[in-house]
Order: sequence, then structure tokens, then C-alpha cells
Amino acid sequence: MIDGCWFILFLCKLNYYSFIIITMKYLFLTLSLLCNIFFLYPIGLEMMKETNPQDTVKVYYLDEVVVSSSVKETNDLRNMPTAVSVVSPKQLKDSQIESLPDMSSYVPNFFIPSYGSKVSTPIYIRGIGARLGSQTVSLYVDNMPSFNPSAFDFEFQDIQRVEVLRGAQGTLYGRNAIGGIVNLYTLSPLTFQGSTVMLGGGNHGQFSVKGSNYSRLSDKFGVSVAAYYKKDDGFFRNNYTGENADASENAGGRLKLEWEASPAFRAQLFSNYDYVTGGAFPYMHRDSTEVNFNEPSSYDRHLFNNGLSLDFRGDGYSVHSTTGYQFLKDDMKMDQDYTPRSVFSINQKQKQHSLSQEITVKSDNSRPYRWVVGAFGFYDHRVIDTPVAILEDGMVSMQGHLDAAMERMGAPLRIVYANDRIDLPGVYTKPSRGAALFHQSTLQDLFGVQGLSATAGIRFDYEHTAIDYSTESDGGDVNLMFNIPGRPMPPMFVEGDTLMEGSYSKDFWEILPKFALQYQFSPTAHIYLSASKGYKTGGYNEQAFSKLLQNALAASIMRNAMSGMPGGGGAPGGTPGGSTADEPTLEEQLSYDPERSWTYELGGRYQMFDNRLSLNYAIFYTRVNNIQIIKLVDQGTAGRVVTNAGESDSKGFELSLKYMPASGLSLFADYGFADARFRNYDISEEQDYSGNHIPFAPQNTLSLGAGYMHRLPYGSFVERLSGNIQYAGAGRIYWTESNTDYEGNELYQPFYGVVNASVTAEKGAFSLELWAKNLFNRKYHAFYFEASDMNGNVNPFVQRGNPTLAGATLRYTISR
Repeated sequence: MIDGCWFILFLCKLNYYSFIIITMKYLFLTLSLLCNIFFLYPIGLEMMKETNPQDTVKVYYLDEVVVSSSVKETNDLRNMPTAVSVVSPKQLKDSQIESLPDMSSYVPNFFIPSYGSKVSTPIYIRGIGARLGSQTVSLYVDNMPSFNPSAFDFEFQDIQRVEVLRGAQGTLYGRNAIGGIVNLYTLSPLTFQGSTVMLGGGNHGQFSVKGSNYSRLSDKFGVSVAAYYKKDDGFFRNNYTGENADASENAGGRLKLEWEASPAFRAQLFSNYDYVTGGAFPYMHRDSTEVNFNEPSSYDRHLFNNGLSLDFRGDGYSVHSTTGYQFLKDDMKMDQDYTPRSVFSINQKQKQHSLSQEITVKSDNSRPYRWVVGAFGFYDHRVIDTPVAILEDGMVSMQGHLDAAMERMGAPLRIVYANDRIDLPGVYTKPSRGAALFHQSTLQDLFGVQGLSATAGIRFDYEHTAIDYSTESDGGDVNLMFNIPGRPMPPMFVEGDTLMEGSYSKDFWEILPKFALQYQFSPTAHIYLSASKGYKTGGYNEQAFSKLLQNALAASIMRNAMSGMPGGGGAPGGTPGGSTADEPTLEEQLSYDPERSWTYELGGRYQMFDNRLSLNYAIFYTRVNNIQIIKLVDQGTAGRVVTNAGESDSKGFELSLKYMPASGLSLFADYGFADARFRNYDISEEQDYSGNHIPFAPQNTLSLGAGYMHRLPYGSFVERLSGNIQYAGAGRIYWTESNTDYEGNELYQPFYGVVNASVTAEKGAFSLELWAKNLFNRKYHAFYFEASDMNGNVNPFVQRGNPTLAGATLRYTISR
């Protein structure tokens, strides 16, 4: 274990601080392991004599995936009464899926856009998603939850399977699963042994190397170690610097220890580290082909995941415990005016510690009644340091506006900023904690009808969230230059800087039920009808302080100036950030409410012609109350905030087909349609967005593909040749709540699609793959937004899709 840790530390070039963090986490997990074993392992020893010496994990084959039974579900994964897609390791390899965003459009109504960096990886399912704030789709890796979308984009390596559950999953997964769930599972060293080395490269400076080893050291103990490194030179040139704006590097490693103490007891200890560094946010004007900004724009991230999984199997029941710890530390820099001028810049740093514990007890027999009960708890502590700077050109523009205002007033006075820069530093601590109890039951052969089953569940969820803020202005002082005829007066220096400090908190209680009916015609065919409730937590906007502090600074300058004037008694006003009787309170300006939904779904699954043809379909309707959306404050010059926007709904359908007409040939098609709109969203008496499309979520997703593998005669130089081609498309995508641009024209990204292809030759343990992504260099916009400059002019900016990428990958694999 120690050697494995040092191996990862060496490859990833960790500093001393990172090593201390890892050491502390392993001490915590070791203590947790000892405590859990103290309670669970004696039970296993006592019951070993009564337990049949059989495998502790149920497995079956589902589309080339060996799938273990879920620790939560009371139905087999292949017969769940919900829309689910399972992606196998072969499908990941054939479709060149190396991270979660690569799965975009591969699964029906599943979409992950690129917003210029890994700081935000929003997942949209069925038109439901979020760019900022709490996630709408949750991610679990080996049953351990991830608490921050900034941790969603990492390198896939040795993935055993990926599950995408679409529709609200609140009953078993709780908060922030309003759109669905993504479950990732990694390979076990007890079920897979071997070594793999990969070396790849391509255009745009692409280079990657990966290595992993899975060893079963004894009949009861296995260990796996893996590491990777990737880089590219970026794809979009910054005209100001003459260099690419988005070059990146990514390195990491993973360690898993697995112990099968007895047929009744198994333990896993796993840890991974991921490091990202490079340029970010290559946003350019819509009419340009190059980025053009002068301030640094980059993103660096350290991500640690550590987990402990314990499984005990008793007589007719099983107990599962997952303890998780996640540490995220990142550093984001952005030129917020996106121009060569020095107007606005931001440097956001996050440091987050997340601890979770879940215990489930589940029936483990072949009886008609199946059940699961569980408890979940978490603590999350996030500190955000977000200094915003108004730079030299911004100060010149602000001075011009101030001079014009004073001239219109006819005042014999000029107010002059004393500095050429104003800093708005702020530190925001956002702790949250929660607990939940849940239960789900499935009764088969309902009313004596063979194949008819009913599933019902309920969850009681509690969460406490808070914000502790401290923000101030630095450099906001002014000089008053008087011009009173006949009364010469010396300039007056006025202190303008202000400070805002305080804290707020709120509690949320939620009940999340689920109901489903299912009829199974045969072992390979079923139909279901379900209804489930989803819940997305509320919270506080730290980015709202950018605008609030600017207002407080202006009020402070006026208040101090009036108090210093001859005969002045001070200007009216309250505390910084305060409010009058007609204005919302500061807490109301900062907070947003929870989002709640009900999803109704009819679907089914069929396999025919000796399982050579499989069909999955679903028809759905989702109703969302208090939908959370992202708003640009002052057209992007004062940050972005989460706000509630009345009601919305999403309705549509999904269809997946897979056909194997001949040996070695496979065809697939996946299509999703989601019509997501605001139902009730009144901005003002003049603006009503009701009926408009929800922005950023595509109406259609489409994936078409084919794969063929040909075995050559014995003794040939190449033993196997395989080829794969895939078309993945999405659209249309609206970019604003109004569905129009600043000039009133309808604004959206039309449907677009890219073609990916690969050809692989294999000989023994070696394989050589030639691949290409976006083969025909399809042009499209991955992101669009509008931002105002200091003169009030609105400028449209875009993030363009990546160009054609091509390269080769050499693999050496030994499986034992």
C-alpha cells in the first residue's frame, strides 16, 4: 500500500502539502475501516458456518457488461422500472469516450456542453440541468457521491461500467438527483488481473500515456495501481499573446485494495488523485475566429477521492457501507471583459472538504418481496475566495460616466477616483450538512399475476446550508474637486471603501416518494409505468456580492462626501448592503429556493431474435416548480447568480436500438427528444418568458454508429481488424431565457453533429488504433453569452466547438 501511494505521488509530482493531505485521509479511512470491521466482521465470522460458500456478488451479462446487483435497487438493473443506459468498457473504447463529457449525446437526452474549462461540468438530462449552483444530476463513483460539478470531469481509466439513470431518482439518491444519476464503477482486482500500458499522440500537440496493474496477491486479497498523463497545445489562438489560450495538462493516479475476508464479508479501500492545469475560457467575439484578451485566463485543480466500501452478506439479507471523503482545491483566473483592455478580472479559488456515509440493508433472496432500507449523512465545507478587480481601463470608463453625471446635474464639483484600480476581495464560507432515511419495496407477482410487480419507496431528507461572508472594497477613495465661483476651496479627500460581513443559514426538509408498476412478459421483455419526486437544494449566491459591494461603495462615497461638505449633516442610508422597506433584504437578495419536480414515465425493454436485437423506449413528462436558472448581472459585468424562475415542464421520448445482424457486426441508434419550456415565468409587466424554451438544454440528441470486427486466418501478421464509426448530434439549443439576442432576433444553435471514427489492428497483446474526432471539422457553438462593456454596448461572445482531432494509440495488454 505504501509503495503504491509513493508510486502515484511520484508520477503526479505532488508537493509536500498534497502528501500531508493524502496521509491524513488514509489515517481517517484506516480508522473508519477498523471501526466498521469491529462491528461487521464478528457478525460475518459468527454466520460463516450458516452461509453457503458461494460468490458474494451476483453477476449477469447485460450488453457485454458483467453487472453486479445494486446495493440500493430492489429490481435487477436490466429490469428496473426507469430509463437506464449501461455503457460497457468495449463501448467506451469503441466510441473514444475518455471522460464524462465525451458521453454527451451517446445516451438519449444526455448532454454535457463545454464551457471552456473543467471548473464547470453541467449535466443536462431531458432538458433539466444547471450551469451553476447545485447540480441537477448527481455523480457516484464506486457508490461514493461527488459534491461539486467542478469534480465531474476527470480521466476515465479501467472503468467496469457506466450507468445513466434518467428521470428523478430522489427516493434512493436524495438531493440533487432531479434529472437523474450517473454511476461509475471501476474494475476489481479480485475479478480482473492484468497489466495495460497505452501510449498515444495526435495533432494539436496531443500526447497521452497510461498504465495500470491489477494483481490478486492471494485468494482473498487484491491490489490495483494506475496512473496517467495527458497534454495538448490547445485549439484556439489568443491574438493578444500570440499563443493558444487553452493548452492543458492532466495527470493522476488511482489505488484500490480489496479484501475478501470470507464468503460473507468483503472490503474495498480506494483512492484517486487528479490534477489539471492549463489555459481556460477561450471565449471570442461571435464575428471573430480568435480569442483576444490580455488578462490571465486559466484553471488549476487538485482533486482527491477516498472511499471505504464494506459488504456483509447474511442469511437472506446484505449490509453495505460506503464511507467517502473528497477534497477539491482549485484556482480559476478569468479576463471577465474578454477584450485586450484592462477592465475586469476575477480570480476564484475553492477549497472543499466533503464527507459522506451511507449504510443500506437489503433483502438478498429469491422471494417475491424485496426491500431495502438505508441511512445517509454528509458534511460539506466549502471556502470560496473570489477577488474581483476593476482595472485601469475600467476606472477610466467609470470616471467618464461620473464626470458626465456631475455635468448633467450642473454641480460645481468634480468627483475624481483617487486610484487607478479598485479591488473587491471576498471570502465566502459555505458549510452544509444533511441526513436522510429511505426505504423501497418491490412486490412481485402482484394479485397473483405472474410477471406483474409494484415498487414503492419514500425518503425523508434534511439539509442545513449557510453562508459566512466577508467582502470589502480596496481603492474606492475619491477626491472632491470644487469649482464654486468666488469661493475657492481646496480638494477634499473622501474615504469610500466599505466592508460587508455577516452570515445567514436556512434548513430544508423534504419527503421524496416513488411509485412504479411493471409487467414482465418474459425474461427479456417488460413494460413499466412510474412516478417519482425530485428535489434540488437551495442556497446562497456568493457572486451576488460583486454588484452589492459596488452599490455599497457608491453609497459609502456619497455618505462620506456629504458628511464632509460644509454644513453637510450626512446623507441618508443604512448599513452597507442594507435595504429600505420597499427593497428585498440582503438575505433575500443572496438566497434562492429549492427546486422540486415530479416525473411521470412509461417505458419498456425488449430483446428479440436470440438477443441480437434490443429495443429500449421511454415516454416522460416532468413538472418543475421554482426552477433555478442562471442570470447575468448587468449583462455579465457583475457576475452570475442563481435565481428561481417560476415553473417549467419537460416532455418527450427516448429510443435506443441495438442490432447485431451478423457475427462481428453491430449497429446502434439512440435518439432523445425533450421539449423543455417555462410554464410560468414573469420577469415584469413588460417581460413574460412563459412558453419560452429552457436555455442551454438541447431539444434533440442523436447517436448513430456501427462497429465491425474481422478475424484474419491463423498465422497472419495481424490477427484482428476492427472499425467503428459514430455520429453524435445535438440541438437546437437556445442561449437566453428570452430565446432572443440583444437585438430581438431568435437566438439558438441549430442541430449539429460530429463524426468520430477509429480503425484498430491487433496482434497478440499489442493493438494499434488510428482515430479521429469531428472527422469533417463541423463548426458549431458550444456556448454563447452576451456581455456589456463599460459604455453599455452589448457584445456577443461564443465558445466554439473543437476542430478535427486525429491521432494514434498503441496498447499493450496482458490479462491473466
